[in-house]
This record gives sequence, C-alpha cells and structure tokens, in this order.
Amino acid sequence: MEFDIRYRSYTFKHSYSATPDMDEERFKEHYHTSYEILYLVQGDADLLLQNTRYTIKPGSLLIIKPGEYHNILFRSDAPYERYVIRIDPMNLHRNMPRLLSHTKSVYNISGTPIEYEFRQMDQHIASVHPDVRVDACLGSLYLILSYLTSSDNLIQQADYVNEDFRQILDYIDSHIAEIHSTEDLTKGMHMSKSTLYRFFSMQMKIPVMTYIRTQKCLLARNYLLEGVSPTEVSTRLGFTHYSSFYRDYQQIFHTSPGNNRE
Repeated sequence: MEFDIRYRSYTFKHSYSATPDMDEERFKEHYHTSYEILYLVQGDADLLLQNTRYTIKPGSLLIIKPGEYHNILFRSDAPYERYVIRIDPMNLHRNMPRLLSHTKSVYNISGTPIEYEFRQMDQHIASVHPDVRVDACLGSLYLILSYLTSSDNLIQQADYVNEDFRQILDYIDSHIAEIHSTEDLTKGMHMSKSTLYRFFSMQMKIPVMTYIRTQKCLLARNYLLEGVSPTEVSTRLGFTHYSSFYRDYQQIFHTSPGNNRE
C-alpha cells in the first residue's frame, strides 16, 4: 500500500515506481537539513554519500544525516519501491536524538524485526484514526532506531571510500571556524586550489565554500538549540560579520537564527 503522510516536521512515505528515472543529469548530489531514512524494498542502485559509495539492494536501510551530500544512481530499470521517513532535528522528541546519533549510514535489514516495523506502518495507515497516524508511525520509528543501535551485525560497509577526499572533509570538520576562504583550506591542507576544486567537482559537484557555509549553518543550528545566542554562534563559527551569518542561515533554513532558539 502506498501512502504519504506529512505532519509538521515529519514525513512518512511508502511509494512504488515501475521504472525508476535513470537520468543522472536530473539527480545531482544534494543534502537535506532533515534526517532521511530510506528502506529499499525493491530496486538496484548505488548510494553516493560524501566520500563513499555503497551498493544498495532490496533490504538496504539508509540513514542520511543533515548536511550529508548524497545521490542515488540506478544500475538497472528494476522496479523501485521504498519507504522514506524525514525528520527535522528541530523537533526530535524524548531519546530520539541519542538513538539517531548512534546510527551508521547503511544496514541490511532483510528478515529482521526492523523490516517488520516498516511493514507495520502500512497497517497503521490503513487501520488507525487519521488523527493518530503520525503517532503510530512514530512508535514504529522508535522501535526501528532502538533495534539499529543494538544491531552492529547489520551494518553494511562501503564498497568504495575516497580516502583523500575524506581527509579534506575531516579537516573542514575540525577547523570549520577558521576557514573563511578556499585559501585558508588549501594552506591548512598543503594542497593546491586546482586539486581541491577537482575533488569537490568530482565527488559532490558543488563549490567548496558552498559546502563549508552549509556545514557552518548546520552546526550553528545545534548551538542555537543549546541556547547559545545568535551573535555568539556567529562569533564561534568565524563569521566576520553577523549579517553574513544571518544571510547564510536564512538561505538554508528559511528562517532567522533567532527563531531557532528553544
């Protein structure tokens, strides 16, 4: 059964395509400001995630975190059926932040209780009152995440890891407040601009500073949720002017930094 339930910051979706769209030009690497959980029921594809590539098949479960650039490339025109859950980090409840922080990127859940809980969502949508459908699906989501945190044997390793690009991403994570330009990054990495641009154009097809500004704003949101003032967040993350921080934050989240404080 197909469904698409949206309520505030939550999306629960089950969809089917007899033939997937295989036009790579239409699907570029992108990111979300929310968590995206995708369970592949049918399909044959590769997941490109930051500096890694995974082969995904029926039974694969993907956990894509906010700010992770990713893309799905189909290897064949096999039918594409999937469950998709999206959750805004601004509205996580109870112990869900802890559960999500312990998840890995890709799992194989074939024949497990996790697979059963996805199927239960169809039953929830068909059987329960519309007013409590989201609550019922959230119950399944909590169980799914709880199973995952104690299921290390289900973790799927990447089929390919670009170690050179991983070092660049790690350096950005560790020095993000100090990076104001590509020159700051190339000097810190002892790397030429042409090499840096080549890595980003090959792996994510975006300008390096676009990636850095995105990561700064995602980190800023975490600080704001902890109660840090917007001006202090701007300073911590190395923005020269508060107006620059405000503009970048507004562009990514479509709201001002002051509206994202608890």
